[in-house]
Amino acid sequence: MRERHDSKTLRYRFDSLQEVQRYIEATKRTWRTRSSEANPPEMSWDLEAGYHGALKLARDGWREGAQALKSALVRLPALDPAPALVYDTDGIQADIGRVCAGVPECMLRPSPEALEGSTQVITLAVAINASGGTGARYMANYGTAIARYIDELEAQGHQVEVIAAICSEVSGMRVAHTWMVKAAGDTVSLATLAFSIGHPAAFRRFGFALRERLDKALVKPSAGYGYSVDLTLADLINPSPGTVILNGMKNADSIARTTEHALAAIGKQIDAALTNPEARSAS
Repeated sequence: MRERHDSKTLRYRFDSLQEVQRYIEATKRTWRTRSSEANPPEMSWDLEAGYHGALKLARDGWREGAQALKSALVRLPALDPAPALVYDTDGIQADIGRVCAGVPECMLRPSPEALEGSTQVITLAVAINASGGTGARYMANYGTAIARYIDELEAQGHQVEVIAAICSEVSGMRVAHTWMVKAAGDTVSLATLAFSIGHPAAFRRFGFALRERLDKALVKPSAGYGYSVDLTLADLINPSPGTVILNGMKNADSIARTTEHALAAIGKQIDAALTNPEARSAS
């Protein structure tokens, strides 16, 4: 585990899901509260995984989730190819209509996806935070849609890495825990991906457990578990230039009623981020 803190933010980064699991099992709680273990398993809350079940799924892989993910990916529709040209303030050709309208982004340039032999690394930093009332199935739909986009981006020639993130404000401090789900150039493990960004226990069991192990000198446990906040680039340790932040899990009840709906919503976010660097922190 790597740490980087300042006066306002505590940042923790794990190299894998299994490292998170081993850390939780090997590290004693510093807080007296133990909601990560005590909260009863429920289908709508953690797919009835429970605390020890979540640890096992992280250690051995969520095979049921991987199979469901594989089947869903086959059923999802093909995605439209990335545009060959995108609008920007600089480019190779002016759009006269936009020039006359005074639109700053009036120049056309090749999109990153259209550049021959593109080797751009794209990092999808997925905030898995969601309120207690967010449906577990909708959270799984959101994760499935992200998996589909990984396939699409890699088919376009990109190297894709995926980071799962939990970001909260606790006792006046921002606390960000992240772990690598898929490194650039590696073949994705569907069992790891399915649990990390598609199983609600990744947040509702591991998120609570990680907070219960925070240093009491840094965060006062009497303040409780705090509340979820949107992930930003500043919450990450050494974010790469191609990082795209996705904060949509909190809205899974509305944008991921079906996997197809989630795919459409995530597609808009990722496409906007890839064509406009200022939009890399998607909502």
